[in-house]
Amino acid sequence: MIDSFSETLILDRIYWYLAIPFTVLLVIQLIATFAGLGGEMDFEIGDSDIDIDIDITEEGDSKSGLQYFTVRNFIAFFAVFGWSGITFSHAGLGQFTTILLSTVLGTAILLIVSGLFYSISKLAHNGTMNIQKAKGATGEVYLPIPPGKKGVGKVSITFQDSLRELDAMTDEEEIIPRGTMVVVTDIVSSSVLLVEKLNRRND
Repeated sequence: MIDSFSETLILDRIYWYLAIPFTVLLVIQLIATFAGLGGEMDFEIGDSDIDIDIDITEEGDSKSGLQYFTVRNFIAFFAVFGWSGITFSHAGLGQFTTILLSTVLGTAILLIVSGLFYSISKLAHNGTMNIQKAKGATGEVYLPIPPGKKGVGKVSITFQDSLRELDAMTDEEEIIPRGTMVVVTDIVSSSVLLVEKLNRRND
């Protein structure tokens, strides 16, 4: 019985350790998004840059799809998982039931947040943005861009006085990695840019 009580205390600590920091990060992310900053949250540990973002847009597709496995969505998941775990645990539910219900709620919120940010992104694309004005603008690669127009990556770029995250393709023969500075050379579609490395144009 003592072992069971100890395990419950350990789980409670884990729930608190997840709930508080991830809630703070979630609030910051929401404020940044609605303030027009958008984008994902990146974390740097020493010289290594950790980025958890899997774009599930189909290769060659010119439209952004829902992105489930992103840093933003994991923040929402763990925030809800932590608080629901605390709630169910204090309500006297068993460990397995608490973990199961917390996981279900966290997953539900993850899906809701994905849909919310997807809707915000579509509104931005369909609103006052004139993508033609992005020609000649410079930005930074956020998701690696496949070579030879064989796929779509993402770039963070500023034009019309706003920082935007848009899909991008390239004619270059090598993949353009994350963090590379690029320049927009043309517009592929209403939501996809054609870019090349900035240092290539300067050569």
